[in-house]
Amino acid sequence: MGTEDHELLLQSLDRVMHGEVDLSTRLYERLFSRHPELRELFGPNSIPVQEEMITETLISAVDDLEGLPWIEDNMQLLSQKHSDADVTSEMYDWWAECVIETLAELSAPDWNRRLEELWRKQIARLCELMRAETTTPCSKGG
Repeated sequence: MGTEDHELLLQSLDRVMHGEVDLSTRLYERLFSRHPELRELFGPNSIPVQEEMITETLISAVDDLEGLPWIEDNMQLLSQKHSDADVTSEMYDWWAECVIETLAELSAPDWNRRLEELWRKQIARLCELMRAETTTPCSKGG
């Protein structure tokens, strides 16, 4: 992936982040409706924190295309926090799928096969970095 791919994801993220519907709200509605058991992992006051973190995570997915070294360190720190909270490898797949579906929904009508391919690849990479500390075997990826 090159500069063109980076620019495409950057534009996609910008459109979604400045759209009428809040990305994080829609994402967590989707995730919790499919996997209500995950809500307890977030605690009573952490949803606003998670909403900020999803933005940072998606920015990391875009910036990773530039090979910035801080991304791996950040994802490994997040991985340790997730491990301490008993997040399993499978949960990353659930989250990744909900992220992709939410991006597609909020990007319409601009969503296309290339954007989906790029987002899937970058989200899967971040999930693999975060899986580093999980105690269950890695699954197929996001």
